[in-house]
Amino acid sequence: MGNISGNGGLFRGARPRAIGYCVAVLMLPLLVLWRQDNTLFTGYGYLDPWFYLGFFRNLVEFKRNLFPGTYYGSRLSVILPGAAVHSLFPAVAANCILHLGLHTAATVSLFLILKWVTGVRRAFLAAMLFSVNPWLWSATGWDNPDGFAIAYCLLTMALLTWAALSPDRRWALVAAGMTMAALVYANLFWVTLAPLLPLSYIGLTWTWRRTPIRRSFLLLCGWFGAGCVTATVALGGVNYFLDGHFFFYAPSVLEALQLHGTGAKSDPPWSGCAPAPWLWLATVAAIASVVVLASRWRKWTDKRTGASVLFAGQFLCALAWMVYTQAHGNEVLGIFYYAGFLMPFTFLVIGTWFWPGVDQVATRTYVRICCAGAAVFGLVWVEPVTLFLTALPYAALAGAVILTASLAVRRRPAGILLSLVGFALLVAPAVGMRYGGLDPREFQRQYESILLARSRIEAVRQGHAVRFWYDQKDRAAPDAAALSSTYLWSASLLGIGFAGPCDVELPPSTIVAVISADEAGRGPALMFRAMARCWEGKELRFSPVETDTIDRGRYRYDISILRVEAVPGAWLPLDPVFAPSGPVALREMPDSGQPVEFPPRYWTVEPGDDSHALLRPGPDGLLVKTHSRPDSLAALYPPMSAPAAGLYRFRMRMWPGAGSLRFGAYDRSRNEPWLAYSAKLYWNGTDSDIVFWVRLAEGQEFQLALANSNGAVHLPASLLMKSVTAVRVAR
Repeated sequence: MGNISGNGGLFRGARPRAIGYCVAVLMLPLLVLWRQDNTLFTGYGYLDPWFYLGFFRNLVEFKRNLFPGTYYGSRLSVILPGAAVHSLFPAVAANCILHLGLHTAATVSLFLILKWVTGVRRAFLAAMLFSVNPWLWSATGWDNPDGFAIAYCLLTMALLTWAALSPDRRWALVAAGMTMAALVYANLFWVTLAPLLPLSYIGLTWTWRRTPIRRSFLLLCGWFGAGCVTATVALGGVNYFLDGHFFFYAPSVLEALQLHGTGAKSDPPWSGCAPAPWLWLATVAAIASVVVLASRWRKWTDKRTGASVLFAGQFLCALAWMVYTQAHGNEVLGIFYYAGFLMPFTFLVIGTWFWPGVDQVATRTYVRICCAGAAVFGLVWVEPVTLFLTALPYAALAGAVILTASLAVRRRPAGILLSLVGFALLVAPAVGMRYGGLDPREFQRQYESILLARSRIEAVRQGHAVRFWYDQKDRAAPDAAALSSTYLWSASLLGIGFAGPCDVELPPSTIVAVISADEAGRGPALMFRAMARCWEGKELRFSPVETDTIDRGRYRYDISILRVEAVPGAWLPLDPVFAPSGPVALREMPDSGQPVEFPPRYWTVEPGDDSHALLRPGPDGLLVKTHSRPDSLAALYPPMSAPAAGLYRFRMRMWPGAGSLRFGAYDRSRNEPWLAYSAKLYWNGTDSDIVFWVRLAEGQEFQLALANSNGAVHLPASLLMKSVTAVRVAR
């Protein structure tokens, strides 16, 4: 190991100095945070990061009842750490601790990798550039999975590099396996890039210790694989406690099979004659990687240069895969938070190729270079400087020119300093793009107001479903979108314009929050008029609960909270009466205030072209599993006849399983057999519901039916049916 240490890595007797560097690395975020708090909070115009905040704040309820089976909730390596931090600290403090923790974990991991590979001085300069990079803050400063993924990736690499230094560190391989499992479970896209990480371990062990590739591979299979399995089993056990399912990642896999892409709006990765700003440093790394491989590929087994060749190859493989993915319709390079997955590989290349002469400069000179670099990077985040550099034509081009010029004297102090200035000019426009023109605490104020509004809704909701209604042209629309996104936006959205959303089910006890900055307070009145048309004949109404005013500083908006209720006496419960022959009669119960359940034993399996469908009674209800063919019938209830002409409401209380299942009224004799159906789940305070409405003539015969509703995916769906009830609207 002496040769490795001679490369500037693990110096004997240098631990105090290394600790000092680590302390300095921990202080690097101050270069940004002294002027900008927005980097720790989600910005305007995004939905997904707020989804995860909802899981952080209501983990058990969201997973078990309110939003079961979503692929957002399957990303346990993201939502479990977030929920743990939010359970221990107040909301704002938890947000800052979580995001700063991710940022620090990623930066320290990068520093340690490069310290072991290139030496502590180069590692610190790379860590400084990494820490002030606005695209890293964009990833770690919100609740989206990309920040978690970057941290998990670099932590895995650090553990693998640490294990490669010594054959005795088997525990590091186990830990690396656990963090790589967490990486893949943060975003399924990483399953294509993750193999690059253990391959780097094989390369490093051969380069540094000439360990046979077969032996390194077997060590990975045993110890690293054990870590992956351990993490998977642990997450599966936690998920089983949360929602009753061990295979927690199934929703993400199913979503990937259905989506065939990122599902996000993409920008062009190349604009004019330059790449998108989030790809500028990756472009630098790509050029450096080509130079490294062209000049050093014959020396990849050399203990001094082998790591740089490995990291260059690793980066180019990752880039090639993302370019291939981009060319085949999954536009990952045009979305900054997907392109950010290149960031760990980018900075490993930069750290191993730039500043080769830094170990030869005097300590005093090196300290001055670090101070100058810190001053330059700190100035980039000062608002007037940021705006000036952003508005300055060709500022980034000037940075590229300076960076290129620095290579001519890169072994001298002047070259090192020039390179830092060049990098600063490359990142400055991105600072302006992401945070320019904003009050430094703007995003924090939004976050605080969202949490305040959410606390009022939680106080009223008491476990029932909540829906949101706002006008997308209203001044409060960004806050309303963020607030509703903490309840998964589309899953809780009633409307984004004051027109009647008649396709949305609103069971009694549902809470509706109307958000408006209209000083005349016309929002609720507009909603009342719109819903009157949607509810015609259903005998539903709103009951006002409270109105709260949220102060956003520049403006205020009101949240009017309403509760949905049925008009007393308007719904007649139906009791099924089974005769020896003929259809089931539905008897109205005008004096009963309680619903009457349909006996589950009368459901029968519908034959299909596979053997997946089944009905299995149990102590908690009837387990239903469909055939795998999309839209195929799974089960039917005996024929029934309507006791009177009118509007009927059928409700199935259930516990969701895999996939999506359709519940409706079916008439086999018709060309269009489905009279009405629904596959949407609604939370009623204790279980999930599927509800459908159907208008029937007196004596009309039909059957209740269950069918596969998985779209084009040939997989069975399942649920646990707890009860089926029905009512007729009497007036």
